[in-house]
Amino acid sequence: MRIYGRLILIAIFLISCSSNNKKQPFSSEQNSSANNEMYELIKILNKDSKQHQEIGSKLTDSEIKEIELQIGLTLPNSYKLFLTQFGNGANWLYMNPIDDIKRFSYLRKYRKELGKTVELVGEKEIDVDSLLCLMTEDSNGGAWCWLTTENTSSGEWPLAYFSMDDNKLHYKVESFTEWLRLLTKSKYEVIRELDTEDELGLG
Repeated sequence: MRIYGRLILIAIFLISCSSNNKKQPFSSEQNSSANNEMYELIKILNKDSKQHQEIGSKLTDSEIKEIELQIGLTLPNSYKLFLTQFGNGANWLYMNPIDDIKRFSYLRKYRKELGKTVELVGEKEIDVDSLLCLMTEDSNGGAWCWLTTENTSSGEWPLAYFSMDDNKLHYKVESFTEWLRLLTKSKYEVIRELDTEDELGLG
């Protein structure tokens, strides 16, 4: 009986260790805080409406679900708030073109010459076919791409900037909220807010 008791204790210990090593799900408080920040960022965008051009129509939840079915992925909650509360992209958002998600594009469609993967500088290789574009081409010829294979506890996708200069991904940001925060702070091209040393030769 003592042996069985010890085995049970060992099993409980191993299960406990395993559960502790798993990523903790995003709490409701964290979700609420993230949503509140998105609403505040959207307020700033609306306040600066004269600096934007051709903002897309707001999407409904059913329209977003249809898009998710088409791409086979669940869009980040921060981005869905942007789509429902602000609009479906824009030709010019503080000098940043944002794609119409109804006409979603993967990087492969525009960069057919790329191999199977591209390097995320300082980290790893990323499957080109997984890179969904937030914008397919900015004034520098680069593209902001969602890293859709990145699993996060919040359900958010990081973004990274694809540079035509070296065909690599640079300046990873952890979420669309962070990207929008940079945008509303600089009111200019996000990549220039990050590439302060002009490593990408943007000029």
